Amino acid sequence: MYYPHYAVTTLLLVASLASAQSSGAQSTSSVNSIPSAVQPGEKPDLQARLDALEHRLDQLESRVNAALPASSVAAGGSVADRFDVLDQKLQLLEHNAQVREAPTTTAGRDTFSITSPDKTFRLRVGGHLQLDAKTFAADGAHLVTDAFNIRRARPVFEGSLGKYIDFRFVPDLGNGQALVYDAYADIKITPYSVLRGGKFKTPLGLEVLQNDADRTFIENALPSDLVPNRDEGFQLHGDIAQRVNYRLAMVNGAPDGANIDGANHNGKDVVGRIFATPFAPSGLTALKGLGFGVAASTGHQDEGAVLPTFKSTGGQAVFFAYGTKTVTPFADGRRRTYVPQLYYYIGPFGLLAEYVDTAQKVAATINSLTTVHDIDNHAWQVAGSWVLTGEKKSYRSVVPRKGLEIDGDRGAGAWELVGRYTVLNVDAAAFAAGFADPAKSARAARAWNLGVNWYLNYFTKLQFEYEQTRFEQGAATGNRPTEHAFMERLQIAF
Repeated sequence: MYYPHYAVTTLLLVASLASAQSSGAQSTSSVNSIPSAVQPGEKPDLQARLDALEHRLDQLESRVNAALPASSVAAGGSVADRFDVLDQKLQLLEHNAQVREAPTTTAGRDTFSITSPDKTFRLRVGGHLQLDAKTFAADGAHLVTDAFNIRRARPVFEGSLGKYIDFRFVPDLGNGQALVYDAYADIKITPYSVLRGGKFKTPLGLEVLQNDADRTFIENALPSDLVPNRDEGFQLHGDIAQRVNYRLAMVNGAPDGANIDGANHNGKDVVGRIFATPFAPSGLTALKGLGFGVAASTGHQDEGAVLPTFKSTGGQAVFFAYGTKTVTPFADGRRRTYVPQLYYYIGPFGLLAEYVDTAQKVAATINSLTTVHDIDNHAWQVAGSWVLTGEKKSYRSVVPRKGLEIDGDRGAGAWELVGRYTVLNVDAAAFAAGFADPAKSARAARAWNLGVNWYLNYFTKLQFEYEQTRFEQGAATGNRPTEHAFMERLQIAF
C-alpha cells in the first residue's frame, strides 16, 4: 500500500551506506563495524542523514501501525545499533507490504458477502421470505381453505471456493416443513462447460427454471404440474457467447411437479435443454429480449416410481390423482417429456409462453388382468405483463428506479399489471382404462388471472391477484366447482 515511500527510504539508506563506506575514516570497514557510540571523528553528514532516515521511517512506521519490541534501541544509541534498528524496521515494513489486503465485506444491494482480495473466494448470505394470504369464494364443497401461509422461508448460502468451484445451498422452512431445495457444487471446467453435481432444478420448464423470487405471478402456471421441480444428479451446462445456453443432465427421475430427495425407483432420466438468445449481445434493441428453445427428457419408470398429482394454481388443491377405490395404478415403462418455450421482453413489456407434453406408461391390475396404457397429458400457458412506471421488464425481477427508501430520494416504487391464461388436459385414456375416477379427478383445468405487482424497492414486493379456474369433470354430479381465488403476497428477497 505504501510501496513508493518504502522504495525512497530504501534508496536513501543505500546511499547513506555507500557514503559511510567511502569515508576516509572508515574506508575498509562495513557499516556494522562502526563503533558502539558516536565518536567525535564521525562526519556530521552521516549523523544528519541517519537522523533524517530515522525520522522518515518512524513516520512510515506509524502509518502502517508497525511496532518494534520494547527492547529496541533508542535514537541516542551508537550508529551501528541505530542502523540495526533501521534494518529491523525495514524488514517489518517489507513484511507488512507483502501481507494481502483484508477481505472485502459488502452489505447492501449485493446483500451480505465476504470476498477475498483476489476475488477467488466468496461467501454470500441471502434469504427469501414469502407470506401469502388466500381467500376463496364459497363453492359449496369446501375444497380449499382461507389461510395465511408462509409459502417460502429460505436462507441462501452461495459462493466460490477458488477459481473453479462454486456452490449453492438453499433449505426451505416454509409450509410447516423442512426441505432441501438447492444443494450443489459447480466445477467450472472451461468458460463454456460447467459440471454441476447435487440437487438442482430439472432443466425442463421455463417458469420452473426462473428464480423463485423473480417470478411474475404468485403461483406457477399449470405446465409446471407436468415437469419435475428439483432432482438429484449431474448436469453439464454452459453459455456460449451470450447467445446459446445448453444443459444436459442425468437425474433420478422425480415425479412431475415434485421435489424429492433420493431415488424411489431404479430408472434414471436423461434431460436436455437448449435455449437461444441470438440477439442479446447485438445492437438490435427490438430483439435483445427474445429467447426461445426446447427441452426434453426421457427415462424408465418402474413400479417404485410415484405417479404425479396435479394441483390448481390458486388454491394448490389436488384436482387429479391416479387411482380409484379398487384400482392402484403404477408406472411401468418409459416416460418422455417435450417442452417448447419462449419469452420476449422489450422495454416495460414482457411475454412468456410454454407448452408441455408428457407421456408415461401406466399399468394397473383390474379383474386379475394387468393392462398398460400410454397416458399423454399436456398443458400450456401464455403470460403477459406491463410495467406501468416504465422500468425494464426481463426474465429477472423488476428493479424500481425510485423505491420507498427512508433516506435519499423517495419514490413510488415500480407498478406492474400482469395477466395469464393456462390450460392442462389429462389424457382421456386415464379414465377409459379405469386408472382415475372421474367423480374425483378432473379431466381438464383452465385458469385465467389478473394482478398487480408493486415493487417497493430492490428487495420487497407486494402482489395482488384474482384467479379463476374451471374444471371439467371431477365431481360426482358433473364438474368440480369453479375455484375463485383472491391472493396476496408479501415477498422479501435479498
